[in-house]
Amino acid sequence: MALAFAQAMESTPNRPFRIAGKDIRCFYPLFVLALMAAGILSLFWFGSRYPQLLLKANELGHHAVASFIWNSELIKISAGATLLEKIGGNFANWIWSMRIGMSFGLAMGALLHTVFEFYPPKLGKNIYLNTLKGIAIGAPAAVCVNCAVPIACGLTRGKANIESALSFMFSSPTLNFIVISMVLSAFPVYFAVIQYTLLAVLLFGLVPLIVYVMNRNAQTPEELELSVCALPLDLQDCKKTIWQATKEVLKQYGLNFWKLVKSAVPMMLAAALISSIAIEFIPFQAIFAHVTFGGLLLTALVTVFLPVPIALDVIVAQQLYSHGVPAPYVILFLFTLGTYSILPMTYLWQEVSKKLAVGLYFMFVALGLIAAYVVGFFV
Repeated sequence: MALAFAQAMESTPNRPFRIAGKDIRCFYPLFVLALMAAGILSLFWFGSRYPQLLLKANELGHHAVASFIWNSELIKISAGATLLEKIGGNFANWIWSMRIGMSFGLAMGALLHTVFEFYPPKLGKNIYLNTLKGIAIGAPAAVCVNCAVPIACGLTRGKANIESALSFMFSSPTLNFIVISMVLSAFPVYFAVIQYTLLAVLLFGLVPLIVYVMNRNAQTPEELELSVCALPLDLQDCKKTIWQATKEVLKQYGLNFWKLVKSAVPMMLAAALISSIAIEFIPFQAIFAHVTFGGLLLTALVTVFLPVPIALDVIVAQQLYSHGVPAPYVILFLFTLGTYSILPMTYLWQEVSKKLAVGLYFMFVALGLIAAYVVGFFV
């Protein structure tokens, strides 16, 4: 009888624990990815981003702005510095100002890419709902539009919707509650009304319209989902141990992280160099002396292009406002500085659409000019 019982036990397969009717081993990669996300977000949000934003909010209006493109000084630029020394100092200070945000962007972008490889999302066709999803993720993320680029690339590489990636990039530096509170406290209320009305038009009008036109003009259904960086994989395996799943996730994450580093870091360095040169040749003091269409247009072309840290747009605009710079230039800086730049433009050019990259640049220039002329009705 003992022999028969033993044989019966051997022939009865072990029934693993199930979640929602699935073998728990199917969720091992998800557990690992969730722990990684919790670690990355906790380290960035509570160790860096929100303390820094609160510090910027507390210091708003109490310190002079040293540069339009950086807010943390690694190398001091003396008044008698040569042109090359100024460019080198701007370059180093930009990198220093962006180091934490860019590191987070790379880490989180690679993580999102990995998540979507193991658990491909069900792509909905509701453009507005997908836009809201991007805003819901972007607003609390609190990263500058430049640091949002690796995350957006992680979304598109994971085959998420382009409207989610765009709304994430544009909402993250502008709709964070601390940034909104800084705008409300630093300027008359009509500045905030103009700023956030135009952002609403952008996010709920222009972005869905752009994506709708892109989808309509796509030649094949596959073209709607694939981009240069798309990498569809199905890595789920419900027979692996937790250790095997962890090794697989970490291996894939490492590959995705390295791919982002190779593509994003050169863009970052190029953006730092170009903006460091541009900022030394644009005669802003002379431009601010008179409100002209030419002056506004030149300012918008530059400010939309510049890659800056989060909240520097509010800080710079507040400094200009307190020094009596005409309101059209102030709101132009507030709206255009930090909402788009050479980095997202390069990302979109390489991995989504060249027309979209250039079109968004001129769209932000046009919206900035609208803001500049609308504010004239209030002053």
